[in-house]
Amino acid sequence: MLLAIDIGNSSINIGFFESAALLKTLKIPTHPTRPDSVYKDKILDFLTKNRMEVAFGGAIISSVVPSLTKNVRNAAKGLGVRNPLVVGPSLHTGLNFHVEKPEEIGSDRIANMVAASELFGPSVIVVDFGTATTISALKKRIFLGGAILPGIGLMSSSLKKGTAKLPRVDAASGYGPMPFQSMGKNTTMCILSGIIYGTAGAVEKLICQMEEEEACKFKVVITGGNSLMMRSFLAGDFSLDPDLTLKGLRFIYTRNI
Repeated sequence: MLLAIDIGNSSINIGFFESAALLKTLKIPTHPTRPDSVYKDKILDFLTKNRMEVAFGGAIISSVVPSLTKNVRNAAKGLGVRNPLVVGPSLHTGLNFHVEKPEEIGSDRIANMVAASELFGPSVIVVDFGTATTISALKKRIFLGGAILPGIGLMSSSLKKGTAKLPRVDAASGYGPMPFQSMGKNTTMCILSGIIYGTAGAVEKLICQMEEEEACKFKVVITGGNSLMMRSFLAGDFSLDPDLTLKGLRFIYTRNI
């Protein structure tokens, strides 16, 4: 069994693969940081509860939180993985990068694009609705670039921190009703409308602009922790795959063993 681990700013997402099949997923909050043994024990407990085998043939890790990478890698070693792979410039991805500093691209975005190219075609845009909302474009296995904007949680936090009276509205956790009308009638609904419709509008505008600049019609795929919520507010055709990053890690692993 393959252990695929995506260390994000808000959560650590873990996928358990048997060949190409994603059997189960486990989510652990990124904060607070825990000792190696805690991550190992959480994985073992999850496997026991789900009556899954403990023997791992390998592990691959994507991390945008460098301070956690060593802890999680050691946890994988504690589970019997001899040499857990960490996504970085030295690994073969099958992609070419037409950007100024490829080493600065988040490993989660790389994993997303690898999976998207395999599952959805050669010309694809991935929108990852996570702590940050990222848009990444791929054309004929060439990573063209993209855009990054604050995720919906960060938008809400910044409004709370930067103003005297506005409350924090946690749309991702379901506090308050979803704004199925853009015209908010109270402060909470106005904030939800601005964050959610504003994010949807920004994403749609950026995709439209990228297609115009590249003279290309892209297939659009959405993923990330907020993708299930955001799908109701996006216009146009798109595919939803909440596990895209984990699937990309599996593809990268198979290219490096």
